[in-house]
Amino acid sequence: MVAPETASCLSELLEVTNAHYSSVIDRGHCEPEILERAFILEHHQSAFGDISEHRRRIVAVLCQHYQRLYERPPREGKGAFALALTIEHFAQLGLQPHLWSLSRGLGRRLDEYKSATSMNESMGKDGFLGGQIRTGGGLLAFIDLMLDVCHEEVDHMTTALSRHQLRESVTHAFRTNSRLTEAGVSPETMPALLALLIQGSLPRTEFVTFTGLPREAASDQLDRLINLGLVVSPPSNLHRLEVGLPAWFAQDLLPDFHLA
Repeated sequence: MVAPETASCLSELLEVTNAHYSSVIDRGHCEPEILERAFILEHHQSAFGDISEHRRRIVAVLCQHYQRLYERPPREGKGAFALALTIEHFAQLGLQPHLWSLSRGLGRRLDEYKSATSMNESMGKDGFLGGQIRTGGGLLAFIDLMLDVCHEEVDHMTTALSRHQLRESVTHAFRTNSRLTEAGVSPETMPALLALLIQGSLPRTEFVTFTGLPREAASDQLDRLINLGLVVSPPSNLHRLEVGLPAWFAQDLLPDFHLA
């Protein structure tokens, strides 16, 4: 979908999105227990190692998410913990959850999520047995919702990061973003920045050529982009440039995301 360098930038930004929507889902508990990688690997293998089919593993992960919401005794932050654990298991399954936001999807459909998990009801009214009854009755609806949310978020990111949409978004940013204007960034640099965004890294000489500007003017514009954080010049390789994706610019690419 995107180059590794661009994916790395997006992953860092989406951590902010995930924390924001996790707190929305679990009433302010945005810092679940630290999930050690060794624990995740061991737990994933012990819980799902006997399930050979990929789709069945995904469903099993969602079932576990649902069941953790009904664990006794109830504790604060269990929703955030269940969500974080699910995301880690998705990573083990190769679903690249760092490039799309399950938390955002659930936050946008919070009423449906609460309804599907009975989180807006008191578990104490009918005790543990009642909790078990609701768990069995609503599990299929929960799985259906979660799969729908996953598909929505993946589709959203796939569209937003397609070459056509990136071109539209970057063009719009160059027309309207005041930071670019105030920094004196020329519209002629747009094709070069778009190419860097798509490819993740470029030789410095190739970037300069993409601008179509005279060498001195292109170098000046490159310095401006570096100062804005849109382009990174790694000290280890001064002949190559990498993409930078500050939150203020990423917001133009993903306008309905909470990135800062």
